[in-house]
Amino acid sequence: MSVVKEPESYDEAMNSEQFTKWRSAVAAEYESLLQNKTWELVPRKRSMKVLRNRWVFRVKYLANAEIDRFKARLVIKGFMQVYRVGYLEVYSPVVRLETLRVLLTLAAVWDYDVHQMDVTTAFLNGKIDVEVFMEQPEGFQVRGKETWVCHLLKSLMA
Repeated sequence: MSVVKEPESYDEAMNSEQFTKWRSAVAAEYESLLQNKTWELVPRKRSMKVLRNRWVFRVKYLANAEIDRFKARLVIKGFMQVYRVGYLEVYSPVVRLETLRVLLTLAAVWDYDVHQMDVTTAFLNGKIDVEVFMEQPEGFQVRGKETWVCHLLKSLMA
């Protein structure tokens, strides 16, 4: 079993021994965000409250402790928002542990098959109805539009 240190920053990932794997993971996440039309680039205005973002890196392991894949997520630093100024609600639709236990118990009692899955890119909340702007992701600034910002059209992990 080999344990891989998960980078704390984009720079650390790009300077690690696993550079090519982290770069592929970041590129796949970025491409998925673009394909899902998560944002549009717009010129920065002084009146905009522009949030920062960061890359989060994880190594996914198989049940036998071998490396399955390298995963990168772009997350917005939502803690920089001010309630009723940058957003109106705080809510993340996640299943409660108790609910999951009940469902698994029922599946066992009724002898149902249960399958685990991992969604490559989940857009749980869909479109958003407030104006949210963020910096362009590190490593993916569009040439000629380096000062532009991303106007979010869909939610992003925070």
